[in-house]
Formats: sequence, C-alpha cells, structure tokens
Amino acid sequence: MKKTKKITQAKLKKLEKRKIKRLFEAWAKNVKERDNHCCVICNEKKFLHAHHLIPREIKELRFDINNGISLCAKHHKYSLEMSPHRNPYIFFNWFESSYPEQSLRLFQKYVDIIKEKEKNGVPQTLH
Repeated sequence: MKKTKKITQAKLKKLEKRKIKRLFEAWAKNVKERDNHCCVICNEKKFLHAHHLIPREIKELRFDINNGISLCAKHHKYSLEMSPHRNPYIFFNWFESSYPEQSLRLFQKYVDIIKEKEKNGVPQTLH
C-alpha cells in the first residue's frame, strides 16, 4: 500500500511563497533583459536591480514588465539626485520625460485598477 502525504495549510503557504518568489525572479530577469542588462540612467552593468515603478503591493501590476525599470544600486537606493526611494518626485519627472509611452500606459493601467476597485466597493487612494 502506498502512503499519501497530507498537505497542510503551512505547506501550502510555503509552496505559494516559493511560487511568488520564482515569479519575482522571472519578472526581474525580464526587466533587466529588456533594458539590455544595464542601468537606464547611467548604463552601469554592475549591481543591477529591477525596480517596481508602481508598488508591488498592487497585485495587478506586480509582474507587468512595464512596471519595472533597471537601475544600478546607486540610482536605485543611494543617489540623492536620481533615486526613486530618496527623491521620488525628481525620479518620476525624469521617468515621464524619458519614457513617455511606458509611463502613460502604466499609469493608465493603475488608474483603471483603482477605478475598478472603487466600482466594486473597495475604497482606494492613489499612492
């Protein structure tokens, strides 16, 4: 007789976390490939990060390649002039002027998501 293992809730949760981690890794790989494996600001190829433009907590855009941009560590986290984390206003002005089509499509999707959630009774605010 063959024994079958019972899958617990904890095991299911662990499997789901692994699946999401693999999806994030694939998303980051695709964003970096699209941007030729270099920072879109300075063309640096070392210490490359894939940055979410709209927070990844917005699940509908979490794995959308247009919601990502490749940045070196300096421009992702540390630069006072051009970091989405340290100076988001300047960064997003730069992004809108440098990538107008991508930014327009992305932000329109975001607005549509917010409107749909509000229509369904889920109050939302633009972050």
